[in-house]
Amino acid sequence: MIKIGLLTCGNATQDLNCASIGCLKAFNNRGAYFKDYPEDEPIELTGIISCAGCPTLNAPAKILKRVKSLAGYKIDVLHFSFCLKHGCPFKNKYEKIIKEAFPELKIVHGSHADTDESVERFKQNMAELLAPTICIPQDMNDHIKQRVKLR
Repeated sequence: MIKIGLLTCGNATQDLNCASIGCLKAFNNRGAYFKDYPEDEPIELTGIISCAGCPTLNAPAKILKRVKSLAGYKIDVLHFSFCLKHGCPFKNKYEKIIKEAFPELKIVHGSHADTDESVERFKQNMAELLAPTICIPQDMNDHIKQRVKLR
């Protein structure tokens, strides 16, 4: 059995509530980046972790701590999700430190299908979702200054 882990983008999962539906569908159907596993070999999605968000000085230690939690279950492969592959400027740095700590771990960049159109749409949508220009987001400062707008 091939044991697989999935590393997702913290911004997508924690800030934007992505439930990894596209990644899970691709895994369950052996589609996209999961299609090359041998048909006669069972595959198991052992776990899903997300990065800690865009890096700070402690990002290498934090990402390794999270990967270690999966490596302890003897995963063979770590997939970088679609959102990490196409939205993370730190993915190469992450890969380097993961490979140094876990040299036997294979890393695959991708989960569900990506086309030029889907990648471009993803990048545009992520930019708007993470830093809105159409609708001004509210935060705790609006609460403190008593200016929260309710419907």
